[in-house]
Amino acid sequence: MTKNIVICFDGTGNQIRASGNTNVVRGYDMVIHDLSDRQISYYDPGVGTDPAIGTYAPIGQFAARIMGIAFGVGLRAKLAQAYTYLIERWQPGDRIFIFGFSRGAFCARGLAGLLNSVGMLRPGSQNLVPYAVSLYAQSCESWSAKRWDQLHSFSRTVARREDGKFAIPIAYLGLWDTVSAPGIFKRSMQWPYAPSVPNALAGRHAVAIDEKRRPYREYLIKYLGDQRLVDEAWFAGIHSDVGGDYADDDRLSDIALKWVIDGAAQHGLLLNTEKYQRYCSVESTYAMGKIHRVNWLWALLIFRRRRIPDGAWIHASVADRMAEDDTYRPSLPERTTIIDSQWASPATDIRM
Repeated sequence: MTKNIVICFDGTGNQIRASGNTNVVRGYDMVIHDLSDRQISYYDPGVGTDPAIGTYAPIGQFAARIMGIAFGVGLRAKLAQAYTYLIERWQPGDRIFIFGFSRGAFCARGLAGLLNSVGMLRPGSQNLVPYAVSLYAQSCESWSAKRWDQLHSFSRTVARREDGKFAIPIAYLGLWDTVSAPGIFKRSMQWPYAPSVPNALAGRHAVAIDEKRRPYREYLIKYLGDQRLVDEAWFAGIHSDVGGDYADDDRLSDIALKWVIDGAAQHGLLLNTEKYQRYCSVESTYAMGKIHRVNWLWALLIFRRRRIPDGAWIHASVADRMAEDDTYRPSLPERTTIIDSQWASPATDIRM
């Protein structure tokens, strides 16, 4: 019997808290767990939350967290851990759901790219995971033919072949405001297929309109031709207004949470209906939720306004906010498509 495998990557510096949790945590909480024959799940706290193994002194723990947040240290380790989890549990026909916020969304797209380029290693090959990740997750401006040859040779030798293919499809990819930089002071990594995620059969990516910090540069889906399997829409608010993190007013993040989770439910994700109602019961007034301000030093030193591409999808809650508040006028392109006009209505296809 086939099953769902749910992989969740939290955002930079984020983990499970008593309050102010991200949409990744809330989404993970909604998922029905431990149905070994129907659905299993995996959650990974964000980069910068874990002290280095064997580091117990407070100063060591603090340094490890700063290295994770500032320089992206730990991204490859998190990719390797999730990949190992899949290798040990995936069987042909299983459906993979991957969710992520912020740099966790970058890692989610990286895992999809790894599964598209290397595929799934054979059972018992966990010792080769570091080699697979090091071949795939490289810091470089572009990929040479030699690098591609190395990657393909590795895949042909150690990966499983299903229906004559190495690439593993992703049933659903749920993302909240992917950011491109793996660290505040480090340039972007070139991970193959992470921009376009061509093996994602469906998905939704919620992007923040009002984020202005340069290190939080948006990492949009790069569509190949007319193919648009992962929907991408823009929402009011800054980075964590879309991905969640604010305990004082989380109405905007609730809207983005519902949109992404509703899409996953439509594609077979099994949810606890009581928890879904708790987290995803939104009202039209939520469109007027608080847009949080960033620290003035951020705004002064590294200001960058996001450019919304022509023809972008704009969530209907943005239009509702603009109609209600004549001071809210984001810089939208001439051509846009307003989507999800019934966003405040409850979903009708939640499956347990």
